Amino acid sequence: MFVLFCSYSFLDLFPKPNRIAIVTGGSRGIGAKIVKQLLQCDMEVIIACRVISAGENIIHQIRESGVTSGRAKVYNLDNSSLESVKKFAKQIKADYDKIHILINNAAVMFSTYKNTEDGYEEQWMVNYLSHFLLTSLLLPLLKTGGHPEDCSRIVNVTSCAHDVSTINFDYINNFDKEIICRHDSYGQSKLAQTMSTITLQKLFKDKSLNILVYSVHPGIVKTDLFKETVLAWNKWLMAAWKTADDGATTVTYAAISKDLEKKGGIYTSNCKEMAVPSLALEEEVRERLFKLSLKQTHLENFFQYL
Repeated sequence: MFVLFCSYSFLDLFPKPNRIAIVTGGSRGIGAKIVKQLLQCDMEVIIACRVISAGENIIHQIRESGVTSGRAKVYNLDNSSLESVKKFAKQIKADYDKIHILINNAAVMFSTYKNTEDGYEEQWMVNYLSHFLLTSLLLPLLKTGGHPEDCSRIVNVTSCAHDVSTINFDYINNFDKEIICRHDSYGQSKLAQTMSTITLQKLFKDKSLNILVYSVHPGIVKTDLFKETVLAWNKWLMAAWKTADDGATTVTYAAISKDLEKKGGIYTSNCKEMAVPSLALEEEVRERLFKLSLKQTHLENFFQYL
């Protein structure tokens, strides 16, 4: 058994050999470290990423580091494409009859403005909208994987940037190309994840589904997400940031910790429950976001695949 430490707690990577987990963006950054930690728990881990060879390389690195437990597979998923999300989910459903953990981790940050093939701003699409659709598509498998005393879990990797963000419904997909708006768009996508976590948990409870949802801030982590920011050039500042291992631990904590059983719908940071932004507590705003998300992902009903 491995033990990792958070700022407020410790995490036992106890064996869970019959659990199946999906990690989007699992071929780099904290995603790759999450994959490693779940393999240390002897799970079967599905790495969902754009480049198959990148995922295979991560598996090789993990095995070379001495981790021999668990099983890992790589599937193609491009979070900038709704069609790719659908193809990925279809393949997973063909290969598996249940999933126990879905970690919605794939992200881009402060990237140069561009629209995806579906016509959505890239950060909104990759960070939030693609995961909204993926969660809906995989609900049948998550439902099968969950039990009253051992629920399946969805972990939305968000950011403390949600604290200074809003959902601009009037111009949600029409940000200017200036750098300040890159920040606005990123924060908006992360706030949407946090708000969606609360909404989905309430809906799952109403339908008596044994699925728990969490939003997690992994901390300010030294990864290539910051490559397009001025912060990447400040070595003194980055020296104080978390390592990718530390950031991954906060996410893995939400995915497996027994402390969080029956506590779905919460936001955690440093392995501790934290308050969400006040806007996320406004039911009317959450409902408006939910309806918009259904429209943008072409879903008539979030539960239509159950």
